[in-house]
Amino acid sequence: MKLTPILAILAIAVFTAGCTSEPPVGPPKVTVTGVAVSDLSLESMDLVVILAVDNPNPIEVTISKVELDVSYSKDRAEVLLGSGTAGPIIVPASNRTEFTVPITMDNAAMLSAAAILLLSGELEVKAEGMATIDAGVASFDVPFEKTENVVVRD
Repeated sequence: MKLTPILAILAIAVFTAGCTSEPPVGPPKVTVTGVAVSDLSLESMDLVVILAVDNPNPIEVTISKVELDVSYSKDRAEVLLGSGTAGPIIVPASNRTEFTVPITMDNAAMLSAAAILLLSGELEVKAEGMATIDAGVASFDVPFEKTENVVVRD
């Protein structure tokens, strides 16, 4: 019968531990807010992808790494324009952080895309990737994707 008080204490400890725990940490939302030409000439074209991370958590999170690819369609096939990486980036608790990721371009694809952009004034590109986010008690791989028209501004 000495087991009953021990079980009662254990049950109370488990119950109160569940009541005092922090709310669960969820994955932040990663959104592509834009793709822009940062420089365009006959010899080169530079792109940046603008990302926004919305952190709904009561703690700050760290984007340890972002990897993304930018492509465009040519003759019904996806052509990789280039890739980019960023990180680490701190996102404060219950906050939104925007940052840019420079894209390293493939020369052959860049020349073809630059020609389309110079002739028509716009190019439809797709930015897609993955953000690895560390929230201390949990980590998340958050995918993102967006297709957008990139235009040349005067």
